[in-house]
Amino acid sequence: MKKIISFVCIVLPLIGLAQKNVFDKGTVYYTLGSDTTIIQSFEYNNHKFKTTFIQFTGTITKCEAEGLLDVNGDLLQVNSVNYTIDNGDWKLTTKGENKFTGDSSVYIATNAQGAIVNRRSFAGIGILANGMDIASFYVFPYMGFYAPQKSGDSLFHRQLSFNGFRKYLIGRVNKNEIRIGSNLMGYMTAFINEDGSLQKIEGVGSSLNIRASIDRKNIDVNILDMIAKRRNAVGAATVRTLRDTARVVLNNTTIEIDYWKPHKRGRDIFGNVVPWNRVWRTGANNATQFRISNDITIGGKKLSKGVYGIWSYLTETQWNLIINKNATAWGTDHDQSADIFRVPYKVEKINSAPVEILKISFIKKDDKTAAMLVEWDIYKASVEISIE
Repeated sequence: MKKIISFVCIVLPLIGLAQKNVFDKGTVYYTLGSDTTIIQSFEYNNHKFKTTFIQFTGTITKCEAEGLLDVNGDLLQVNSVNYTIDNGDWKLTTKGENKFTGDSSVYIATNAQGAIVNRRSFAGIGILANGMDIASFYVFPYMGFYAPQKSGDSLFHRQLSFNGFRKYLIGRVNKNEIRIGSNLMGYMTAFINEDGSLQKIEGVGSSLNIRASIDRKNIDVNILDMIAKRRNAVGAATVRTLRDTARVVLNNTTIEIDYWKPHKRGRDIFGNVVPWNRVWRTGANNATQFRISNDITIGGKKLSKGVYGIWSYLTETQWNLIINKNATAWGTDHDQSADIFRVPYKVEKINSAPVEILKISFIKKDDKTAAMLVEWDIYKASVEISIE
């Protein structure tokens, strides 16, 4: 299979480059389960874009941005103005300036008074960037214009992230499908028209877990303001994913699990949001962290005191808990070479109402033994922990 490598500093003149005078305009609705979490209005014209985002995640925010992509689809410059709703109207929070050069990418955010409140820098340039404004990440409506033309071919870029970058794939599946993503955010399928314009996105199973649809008829950006202010008036912002810590003490040994708590949101979780036959971070955002102050036995296997990452591998017939050396991974960035061991969960279906918010807890049996319990949707899974 032919592979086309495009590591941002290489300009490719033949395959996968946006055609000149390509124009597209529309409104993208990103959903997480039954919730619309982001609405994006965009206008793309020959590598330049204007875009407005409304986000409904705990608070309602708006980002207005303009940007420029190079001939490979990598970011050259993005300028943004960001707002939050205050007493029914928009209040300026920050202005962002993103400059991408061959040597570095620098993001500077200033507040309403002009003071710098955030500064991030990365080596090199990339097709999208974490830790900057949303317009430097949600560039998905434009990616079809930069996909390779031949089925089976792939282009590789950089996804800039907090600890460097990850290899970012745009792969042509067939005439109307491309695969996009990285091992940091997982992979999504974008359905496109013959000219590369976006139809929809299927991202369930990635770290974003989103689906996206596009409307090219109702594209008045003022509609976004109306939706945002209406939802603010009735208190209909999307619930926020929160962080929690489960803790148990067995004699003089403290055991803690630090994790993010995603909501069910009307979705079928296992086999869908959490796909079968794939590693799951056992939470959201950062990979779940396991901290023990002394040596323990978990699932019958010895584990020395320390801090670890927790992952799970689920099939329809067997669930396994994975203990991993990397305690600071993010998203779907699981490094299998860092796995220490796997132990089986005891899995049961929940007979009562489904569990809306993921819950990890400990059930203490005596001073030397406890069960670690994971509950979400219609399942609960447990592993026994003991000390000497």
